[in-house]
Amino acid sequence: MAPAGGWPSGWRPYAEVHGADNTVSGTVLVWPRLDGAPGIPAREICVYLPPSLAAGDAAGAVAAGRRYPVLYFNDGQNVFDDRTSFVGEWHADETLEALAAEGYEAIAVAVPNGGEARIDEYNPWRSAVNWKGEPDVLMGGRGDAYLDWLVGSVKPLIDRSFPTLAAREATAIIGSSLGGLISLYALFAHRAVFGLAGVMSASVRWNDFAVVRLIEEAPLPPTRIHLDVGGREWRGMTSDARRVRDALLARGWQPGRDLHYVEERYARHNEGAWARRLPDAVRLLLADFRS
Repeated sequence: MAPAGGWPSGWRPYAEVHGADNTVSGTVLVWPRLDGAPGIPAREICVYLPPSLAAGDAAGAVAAGRRYPVLYFNDGQNVFDDRTSFVGEWHADETLEALAAEGYEAIAVAVPNGGEARIDEYNPWRSAVNWKGEPDVLMGGRGDAYLDWLVGSVKPLIDRSFPTLAAREATAIIGSSLGGLISLYALFAHRAVFGLAGVMSASVRWNDFAVVRLIEEAPLPPTRIHLDVGGREWRGMTSDARRVRDALLARGWQPGRDLHYVEERYARHNEGAWARRLPDAVRLLLADFRS
């Protein structure tokens, strides 16, 4: 049901687009098709509205002086709805509904991956890799184009549609696996836009740990990061995550202040594991905005 002020123009209730047989909780709206960019296909955008915003309207929230931090999720198909997910959802909507009762409220934006283009979009570096036994397969290289589209098209759509806190300190990017890689890289590629990152089970080996070298060599303004890994993921994932953690610690990040590092001993590389770790990640990222 729309609030008294109605939904912003162009946005449609989730059930109107995807049918009533879905697993979405709370208020989720859909922008059915947002134009892409060169090499970046067009796709739909889904947005979750926190309870205090869904109960009113955007103009009313602004008039009351209320604005919200924003969480941008990569692999958006897997964020809210089990029906659209690849192998299960993150339950980000249920998590945010529960955290609202603790005083953590945010707008959450689910940006779907580009399907077969996912590896290219979530990897900034074009290189030849041995993929499934096939040597010299070129992959990656569209990461900057994807982030430019996210910053130049998706974020302006969200900021003009809803009462957001648009500053970097209130803007997070979250993802897992390659989505975790591009989330970590975004802190450097768009340091004026993203000040928060959820980096889950990140695939950081691309281009010989180029993203770790960024941490070691490129300065960042104050940035808050959740970093995690499961103990039963692919071989080497735990040591890779520790390498990122240690690089951050060496550059001055402090656990409990601006870095939250988790090793979930028996967790595998899947959406169920990331869903379990999401609540604590959000608590860290939104710590400054708890009401």
